[in-house]
Parts: sequence; structure tokens; C-alpha cells
Amino acid sequence: MRAILATLREFFLWLSQQDGFRSKIKAADADYFNLSRRDEAEARAAPPRPAPSINQAKRTLGLMPSTTPHQKRDKAVFALLCLTGIRVAALASLKIKHIDLREKSVTQNPREVATKFGRPIDTFFVKDFSEAEKVLADWLTYLDETELYGPDDPLFPTTAVQASIGKGFAVAGFHRNHWKSTEPIRKIVKQAYENANLPNYGPHAFRHMLARHVVKNCASVAELVATSQNLGHTDVLTTLRSYGQISRNEQRRLITGNKD
Repeated sequence: MRAILATLREFFLWLSQQDGFRSKIKAADADYFNLSRRDEAEARAAPPRPAPSINQAKRTLGLMPSTTPHQKRDKAVFALLCLTGIRVAALASLKIKHIDLREKSVTQNPREVATKFGRPIDTFFVKDFSEAEKVLADWLTYLDETELYGPDDPLFPTTAVQASIGKGFAVAGFHRNHWKSTEPIRKIVKQAYENANLPNYGPHAFRHMLARHVVKNCASVAELVATSQNLGHTDVLTTLRSYGQISRNEQRRLITGNKD
């Protein structure tokens, strides 16, 4: 209802400026197409969004195989999501040079990385996730020493497929280009959670996971602000309102002091 009324409001504002309608329709008439304050608040209310816990993500990562090169890549994708909560479009467009293992950072340069609204974002690895750091480091070592990739090559190259007589199509290494969509990333995450007997939370849920973990465990306001910047939010309130929701049980514990 909110979306439909907003469209009607824009239409009548436009109509009020057209020949033949100016005398009959005033710009103020468009204000009719508004919800009540109560309905507006209900429409804007953020729905509860399921997200894994840190321990669930660690367990899922630990269960992912890493025998073949493609398994190494897929595990590194999951690891980077755990470490940063980076948006999938940005992840799919990363180059090797955007990762700095020494600094534990991802430089999201909008000239090369598909960031939201074309904003530059500096993202750092979250603490206490050494398992994911090792997986990512192993993948970078493989790209450097085995595939002989350079800094400007894609961090997560696409799968190369070739036809073979009598066997159909088979995987044949990698192509040195980026994924054209985010669908392969979503499939990687879905398969990982299925193997761990967990719901498919989806790639975006990593952002909720990291934000909620910080809201629950942070020791200062500065840590909240740092997390907001790390996720690429322009306002810390976005992090708190949309990502840092506290569960009902946690709310009760914080207010009443009752741990039971």
C-alpha cells in the first residue's frame, strides 16, 4: 500500500503541472495519497531477519572440503564473508590486489569494485576468526604459486568448462575473469549450510551475524561506529536499526538482569 500510494502521489504531482489539469488539480492534492501515521510506521518496520551465530559459521566453514581447486575457492568465498560481511556484488568483483593479509583488510575501490552507491569502503577482518583467515591465505597462496595469478587478476575466478567426447561437459580449471552475477556465490553459501545441516541463511546474513555479534559484545560506542564503517554504512543508526536487532530473550536479560 505504501509503495502504491507513493507512486500515485508522484503521478498527481506531475499531473498538477500539465496543461489542462493545472486548474483542476493542485500540488497539495497529492498529500491525499498518504498512509496514516500508524500504517506508515508498520510499513517501515524492519522484519526479523534470521542469521547464523558465529559458532554456526565456524562449524560450517570447518565442514567445507578443500581438496580440489574449486573447493578451495568456494571455501575462501565463505571465509571472506565470515571475516567481513562484504556485499556479494563487491565480493564477486574483487581483485587479488584488494586483499591485504598483513593489514587484514579489503580495499573496496569503487572504480574497480561494485560497491553500493559507488562509495569507497575500507573493510578489516573481524577478530577471533583465525580459521577463516587461514583459508583465505591458503587460497591466495594457491593462486600465486600454482595458477600464477597476478594482482589484477580476479580473487575468485570463474569455473572453466570444456566438452569431452562421450563425457559431455567437465570442469577444466578457471577462467581469468569475474563472475557476471552473484548467483554462484549464493549457491556456494547454500551448499555449505546444507552440508552443515543448517538453514540457508544466504550471503547477506553474514552482515547481520557480524553486526549482532558486536551489538551483543562491544565494550564501547566507538566499536559500534567502527563496525558500521566496516559494513559500509553511512550512518551507525542503519547498523543498529536494520542489522543489530536484539532478540526478545536478550532484551529481557539486559533489562531485568534475569539470566534464567
